[in-house]
Amino acid sequence: MADLWHAAGRSAGDRQKRRVALLGVLWSAPTLLAGAAISRLLSDPATALEGLGKPLGYVIAPLKAAYTQDHDVALIGYLALQGLLLTLVWGVFGGALHRLAAVDLTQRRREETPAAFAFARRHWRGFVGAKSALFLGTMLPLAVAAALATLGRFDGALGSILLGLASVAVVVLVFLAVFLGSCWFVAGFLTTPTIACEDSDAFDALSRTFGYAGAGLPRLTLWRLALFGGVLIGALWRALRVVLVVGLSLAVLRLGAGAEALERVRAVLGAMGTPADADRLGITAGDPIAALIFGLVLFGLVATWLADVIARIACARMAVYLGLRGRIDAVPRDGLQSAPEAPPFQDAEAAGFEEVARVGERDA
Repeated sequence: MADLWHAAGRSAGDRQKRRVALLGVLWSAPTLLAGAAISRLLSDPATALEGLGKPLGYVIAPLKAAYTQDHDVALIGYLALQGLLLTLVWGVFGGALHRLAAVDLTQRRREETPAAFAFARRHWRGFVGAKSALFLGTMLPLAVAAALATLGRFDGALGSILLGLASVAVVVLVFLAVFLGSCWFVAGFLTTPTIACEDSDAFDALSRTFGYAGAGLPRLTLWRLALFGGVLIGALWRALRVVLVVGLSLAVLRLGAGAEALERVRAVLGAMGTPADADRLGITAGDPIAALIFGLVLFGLVATWLADVIARIACARMAVYLGLRGRIDAVPRDGLQSAPEAPPFQDAEAAGFEEVARVGERDA
């Protein structure tokens, strides 16, 4: 465990993995905007593009509206839509990142980035399908149980009898959902490392997940806590560094440009545009430009930190999988499956076929 712990930390510090993770973070931003646009088109097409100039508020607005109006179905539907879109995006970028980590931790060499993305595209359905199967396996029994519970809405004695009969099925379905959900929560992260390391499909990833969860949940939890402890240490340290950079930058800007100029930039950023009291603050045409530049710099710092955290999580997941695979299946750490680049060449004799001329010689 100690060897894998240090190896995962060293692997996560690779700039190649951070660049791939950063690409995934950058692609996630327009994906969230697309999800918000789809949700608005389905609910109110006339106002679908209103507020698009304020990206953060545009993404949060459907969630906030559903929460304040107690529209639970719309709230869950919006979260499910955004989760599905992000799963599609990270099926490629996450798959490439885990493949880079698998090659590094097993072969102790760097995989080429185009080769990692080619691997992710080839197994894209497996990466997405395994996660979707775990999600649907948890949510569908709950949905069916809720549908059966509506039988108790019938009036009179019939409703009471149907409710009593349905309660048996509801308990069974809820138990199934809790079981699948617990396996998903504890061992669901093993699906991506399995595909990245074994060159397999979604079925193999799901069977490996449930197999390792059933082989020893305490051991799996121990490995996960130990390896993800390193992620927490690195993430907190880099988060503290980002906070210090932003805080000192604001202090230097306040000292150099003055408190009034910095207050105008803060007002523009807080309003995500021109604030209502722009005249009182004396906001000029250059303040939105300064706020945009400062906002982009701040977004770059946060995106870089997120990329580092995601790279650390991917390497920790791969280390946990390799440790469990060695303990449960007794597979060496350097075991890595890769599809051949091209089928091996064989002539007719090596393939077991005889030339026509030699067939006649053999018969004679």
